[in-house]
Amino acid sequence: MRTLALLVSVAALVAVPATAAPTARVFFEDMVPAGKSSYVRFQTHKPASFRIVLRVPTQGRAQLSLLGKKAPKSDRPLVDTKTDACEGAAGSFFCRSAFERLPKGTYAWRIRWLGKQPAHVELTVRW
Repeated sequence: MRTLALLVSVAALVAVPATAAPTARVFFEDMVPAGKSSYVRFQTHKPASFRIVLRVPTQGRAQLSLLGKKAPKSDRPLVDTKTDACEGAAGSFFCRSAFERLPKGTYAWRIRWLGKQPAHVELTVRW
């Protein structure tokens, strides 16, 4: 199992106009072997509502889960390309979703790849 840890501080905010709320963003990409998972982990310093975009190949199945002490507990992944409505274009699925406001803390996003070939995956998380 390969793990890539990425620590992002909300202090490193993107410059935005004074009328807009500041946002933080993490972009993660990896080549995930068949039947394996990849992780991205970061810490928020304020409560956060997450918006995600997951890009994976259409030839296979991907599942996205949120892990952490304060993450919502669920028996099913937050995003599953087999059961969720994802847009497909040019051999890639684009899955978009938003998640409830969660307390500050450290969260790990797990991308599980269930295809027969390795897959290039991309995950963008904004809060």
